[in-house]
Amino acid sequence: ALDTFVYLTAFTRGLSPASLIWDIPGKTNVENFDGEYHGPMRLRVALANDYQAPTAQLLGQMGVDNVSRIAASFGVSREEQLSLLDAAGAYGVFAQGGVYFGQEVNDSFGPVTILRVEGNDGSLWLDWTTPQAKPVLTPGLAYLMNHTLSDETARWPSFGQPNVTEIGRPASVKLGQTEDGLDTWAIGYSPSRVITVWTGAREPSTLPGEQRRMSARAPAVLWSALMQVASQNLPRDSWAAPADVSVINVCDPSGMLPTSDCPNLVSEVFLSGNEPVQPDNMYRRYAVNRETGLLATVFTLPQLVEERVYLVVPPEARSWAESKGLEIPPATYDVIQPPQINPDVIIMSPELFTEVDGVVNIMGTAAGEGFVSYRVLVGQGLNPQEWIQVAEGNEPVTSKVLAEWDTNG
Repeated sequence: ALDTFVYLTAFTRGLSPASLIWDIPGKTNVENFDGEYHGPMRLRVALANDYQAPTAQLLGQMGVDNVSRIAASFGVSREEQLSLLDAAGAYGVFAQGGVYFGQEVNDSFGPVTILRVEGNDGSLWLDWTTPQAKPVLTPGLAYLMNHTLSDETARWPSFGQPNVTEIGRPASVKLGQTEDGLDTWAIGYSPSRVITVWTGAREPSTLPGEQRRMSARAPAVLWSALMQVASQNLPRDSWAAPADVSVINVCDPSGMLPTSDCPNLVSEVFLSGNEPVQPDNMYRRYAVNRETGLLATVFTLPQLVEERVYLVVPPEARSWAESKGLEIPPATYDVIQPPQINPDVIIMSPELFTEVDGVVNIMGTAAGEGFVSYRVLVGQGLNPQEWIQVAEGNEPVTSKVLAEWDTNG
C-alpha cells in the first residue's frame, strides 16, 4: 500500500510517470502477484497495476533509506503497521496538492477524528475545526502522483475495462496486499474525500494458507461504494495542472519523443525541465527480404524489399520477447549476389567488402557506346538509405581513377 512512495522518490530524482522500466525475468527475485512478466512499461503502468517486480527494481535504484525518509514526512513507515487513519492522512497530502492538514498532538503531526469538545455548560474545551497546514510536497510532484493514480486506462491491464475503481468522477486509487495475502488494501481519494479500506484475516484458523488469502477485489469494491456515497453531493472536480508541470505526447512504452515509426502515442506529464529530448529508439524500421525475412542489401531484388517496424529489445529481454511471440528483428543479411560484371561500368578498386580509410582512390571504368557522364556515390551499410556524391565526370575513364574520396572526419 506504500509502494507509492517508492515512485514518489523516483519523481523527486528526475524520473517521471513516463520513464521506462523493464518487467522481465532476472531483474529481481521479487515476483508479480499474477506470476507474469509484462515487459517494457512506463512507471505509470507499473504503479497503477501494483506490479511488484518493477517496484522492487525501482526501490533498489532509489535506496530503502531515501524512500523511508520521504514516507516518514507523510507520517507513515514502511517498517511498521499501517493504520487506516495514518494511510488516509498520508494520501490526503496528494489530494490537497502537497499540503498535510491535521493537528500537532504529543509532538506528532497527523489527522484527528475529534474536531470540537464542549463542556456541559457550553464552555469550549477543544476546537480543532480549523486544521493546521504543513507543506510536505511541491504542487508539481503531487500532481504527477494524482495524474498517475487517477489514470483509469493505466489500470486496465490488471483490473479490466470497466472495473470497480471507475466511479464516474476523477479519483486516485492505490490497491495493495501483503505477500501472504492476509492483508489487502484500497486507498483512494478525490480532491474532497479520502477513503481507506482494509480487509484481512488475523484470527487463528484451521484453513490452509491459500484458502485464507483475501481477495484483492474485496477492499476495492468497498472503497468504490463508500467513495460514491461520500461524494454524491460534491462537484466532479479534478486536479488542475500547476505551472511547473508540462504535458506532451510521447511514445509508449519508452516515454521518449515520438517518431514516425512509433505505433502508440500517449499524453504524459513532466516537471518542467524533465521532458524527454531524445526521439524513441525502441521502434525501428528495417528493410527486409519479404521471402527470406533477412535484412535486405543492395543486392536484394527491389521487388522483394519490404520495410517492417520492430520493437527492439535488449539482449536480456530476448527470451521474454520470444516467449510472448514478439517478432524479433533479423540480425543476418540476405544472401549477397555479386553484380554481373559490365566491362564498361565497373569499380575495380577497392574490392567488394574492403575496409577503407583516409583518402581512397576509387579505380574503375566508366565508358562505352553512347557515354555521356558518370557519377560516383557512397552510402553507409549493406543497404544504404542515403547516398553522397563524391565525384562526377563528363569524359570516359578506362581502368583509371574515377574518384578521390577523402573519408577523414
